[in-house]
Amino acid sequence: MSAGRPPRIQVTGRSRAGKSTVRNALSLISAEETAPLDVPGQPDPVLDGDLLLYILPGVLGPADRRVLATLPPDRTLVVLNKADTIGTRWSDAALTADRHTTALGIPTFPVVASLAVHTRAGTFTESDLRTLHRHRTRTDPAFTLTPDLFTDPAVAEDTPARRTLLTRWDLYGISCALTALRHNPTLHPHPLLQILHSASGIDPLHQALHRHYQQATTRLTRESPTHQADPAPDNE
Repeated sequence: MSAGRPPRIQVTGRSRAGKSTVRNALSLISAEETAPLDVPGQPDPVLDGDLLLYILPGVLGPADRRVLATLPPDRTLVVLNKADTIGTRWSDAALTADRHTTALGIPTFPVVASLAVHTRAGTFTESDLRTLHRHRTRTDPAFTLTPDLFTDPAVAEDTPARRTLLTRWDLYGISCALTALRHNPTLHPHPLLQILHSASGIDPLHQALHRHYQQATTRLTRESPTHQADPAPDNE
């Protein structure tokens, strides 16, 4: 069997949807990131990839609906990025993704791509853990509600450490880490990192992407001009 060309993956969506972040979270080095779909006066990019990742930051807008209606459902995955900003719990983002899946007829996955990038690139340092443990007994949701509240000097004297933690893990990652440490204060860096990686939602998306990539590879192989069955030998 002769192999066809590798599938072309395109990552598309509106401005500031997080296309680059999702691409990095999935390590899609060779994927094509398109121009935004909502630039006034600019035509939509040509979406003719073998596999399309549509990055959706929350609510479906008119531009999203218009473009998604034209995409082939069997070659498209929708990434509901910034899922931590939808509702107050992960279940809110999951329900939103399910509604989008039903409405669009395209699988939709809730993801916090920024956290997945952090868990892929780093690990918890001893300094990170000390800062988290100093504040793990704080149960006021407002503490991790905004960057300003989290780094407020009035909270404690370790403002520089909290700013460093915020840079490394974002508010959602910090909130997940604090919750995990409240349940198990003995957690070491590696299992804590695994918990945050799972909380990012990236694994189900990665698995679906892998399946679609395999399907695209098979389809391209069958369509390849060099994929021809050898003629049966003459029995003369």
